Parts: sequence; C-alpha cells; structure tokens
Amino acid sequence: MNILVLGNGGREHAICYALKKSPILKNLWCYPGNAGISELAIIIKENLSTNKKIKDFCLNNKIDLVIPGSESYLARGIVDELEKEGIKAFGPSKKATQLESSKIFTKKICEEANIPTAEWSEFNKYNDAIKFIATRRFPLVIKADGLAAGKGVTIAKNHLEAELALKKIFKGYFGKAGKKVLIEQFLEGREASFFVICDGEKAIPFSNAQDHKRLSDGNTGPNTGGMGAYSPTPLIDKHINSKIMNTIINPTLKLMKKKNIPYKGFLYAGLMITNKEPKLIEYNVRLGDPECQVIIPRLQSDFLQLCLDASGKKLEDSKINFIDKTSLCIVMSSKGYPENYKTGLKITGLDNIKNNPNIMVFHAGTAINKKNQLVSSGGRVLNINSLANNISEARQKAYSEIKKVSFHGSHYRSDIGL
Repeated sequence: MNILVLGNGGREHAICYALKKSPILKNLWCYPGNAGISELAIIIKENLSTNKKIKDFCLNNKIDLVIPGSESYLARGIVDELEKEGIKAFGPSKKATQLESSKIFTKKICEEANIPTAEWSEFNKYNDAIKFIATRRFPLVIKADGLAAGKGVTIAKNHLEAELALKKIFKGYFGKAGKKVLIEQFLEGREASFFVICDGEKAIPFSNAQDHKRLSDGNTGPNTGGMGAYSPTPLIDKHINSKIMNTIINPTLKLMKKKNIPYKGFLYAGLMITNKEPKLIEYNVRLGDPECQVIIPRLQSDFLQLCLDASGKKLEDSKINFIDKTSLCIVMSSKGYPENYKTGLKITGLDNIKNNPNIMVFHAGTAINKKNQLVSSGGRVLNINSLANNISEARQKAYSEIKKVSFHGSHYRSDIGL
C-alpha cells in the first residue's frame, strides 16, 4: 500500500517507524517531514500547504491511506476533503475535531453526557472574566478555547496570575484560539494520558502514558507541548481503565454519533485521576506528542492494519497487543522554548547512539542544512527513547544515551519517570 503521513514532529517520526514494520506497506511518503523521518520515508519537497495540493498529490501518486499526525491538518478538514475524492484518511472530520479545537465544545459534551470533569465557565470579554475570578477560590485554570499548541493553559495560583493569563489571551497572544476563554476549577490528583482507537462506532484502548508538561525539573516553569513521558502509567489499572471507558470514552462516542458527528481516529483523553474517580481534563483528536513516542515502541500489532481496520469500521476484527515493558522518552529542547528560541543549531553525537529495539531516537525538530549537517529546526528537537523491564531501568538507559548528544543551549529535564 502507498501511505502518506502529514506532519513533521516526533509523533510523525514514531508513526513512520511503526508503519515501516508493516508487511502490507509498499511506499511511505511524509510531508513536510524532518531529518529523522527522511531515513524512513520519502520526504515530499513540493509545497503541499493546502488541502487541494495534498488531494492532488494523493490522486497523482495513488495514495491508499493518509494519516494526519498533527491536529492542525485535522482542524482544517483534510479528512473531509480527501474522503470526498474517495481517498481514505484516518482521522476525525472537521466537525469531530471540535473535541480538541474548542474546549468549550468538549465541556458541553461532558455536560450533556454526564461525563465527570471540572466545573467551568466560559467568557468572551476580559472584564466579565475579571469580575468572575474575583468571586472564586484559587488556584484556577485559565484556558484559551482553541488550538494553542499545548501552551494556552495557565494554572493561576492567585488573582494577579489569573489577570496576567487573561490579558495575554484577550490581547491576541494565541490569535483566534483566544476569542473565548474557559475558566475551570482546579482538580487535585495525578494526571494521566489515555488513548483509544475509534472507527466511528466503537473504541478500543490504545494504551496509556504519563506526560511531563512543565519545562523544568520538579514540574516547574511554563507549560510546554511535553518534555518527556513513559508508558504504561501505574495510575491506570484494569479497574480505572474500565471506569474511563464506561464513564468518559463510550458516553462521548455515543453522544457524538447521536449528534451525527461520528468519531473516527485516535482519541486522547487527558485525565485527572482523583481519589474518587477519573475526570476528563481535555480531549486531543490525535496521538499525543511525546506520548506517541512511548506507546509505539511497545506495540506488537500491525499499526497500518489497525488504521485500515478503523477507517473501514472493522475494529471488532482487530486485536491490539502491547509488550509488557516500560517505554520512556526524554525530550531535548532548544534554549528559550516554549517562547523564543534559535534554530539552525548544529547537532552532534547522534552517531554515538546505536539505534536498536531498546533504544530509539525520534526527531522532533530537525533538518539538514546546506552543508549537509544535522541542525535544529524547532523548539523541541530530539526524543531519546528507551524500552526496558521497568521505569527505573528505562530511565537509566535513556539518560545514559542522552549525554552523548549535544547542541548549543540544549535543555532537558533530569526527572522524567520519577
């Protein structure tokens, strides 16, 4: 089969890594890709910046299935456009992506389906939001309603922090994503990431992970897209897994289908595991990053076949198997991330890491410059991954390998998995 992956991060590198193992793969393309992905897939050099250009490429190259890795492609309706032309695409429709592209849409789904989540209020005017926070107890969670690359959330410990977060959003820092604001009750507990694969009718668990969102050790510093992860998380046992499916995932899919917005694709539930029950923090409409990078190495099943089964409403025929090992990922980022950072920084030492089934490097933001050197091209640059019998062993392996790699101003947390 001819497959096209859309995206250029660590998640897409991991997806390409999984696809290459499939016996039914013929050709693998990726757009726009990165330096690491170029070792697995044909990187498309032509400009495919619009849905029409992607559609034309698929028709000209007889693409059998398109897998959009990033939410940006999904939110602009790439799946709808491709399927109109009879091109298979694995992911949710534009309407269904509202589960991520509008936090308020998701909260209304929770309200209607009686899904456990934090108390919330929405605002489209700064003054109204300021009046509201004056009546509430802190901490509060301030969120831009739309897509903000994982950076539109502030946990405000006091009135001043909440005011600054609201000013940032309403002054347009996150563009259209900040037209509306969600203010939530702060939930006590431990966060976990839970994944399912959906075919529009049903969902099957696709493992889980523990993410580390804050930039620095001890969960300090600003929120990021993710600085590391491990899978599986001990927070989710069989009992909690069952509760998540019965009280969160299945009611969501049932209501979406009832609203004539059937959900197909990967669905990622960001959860707070409280002392009473799991509660939904938010949904993402794709595999997480860097969670994808720790789940994929544990997958024994054929990833391509799973995507095909789900896109053809045949998930009941699928069996999803994961090896009983721990996978851990450390993200190397550029100095200044998640705000301002330099690109084009020469990366050295990767040749010292010998990729094998237990050690992998997934590129997040890399490119090859005119001198044929590997350089940084993003805020998050590399993912150093390990697979081991337990978290402690996985940590030891990953941290021993990451010391071999460097670029100017590189940063990573030293407490992933603790």
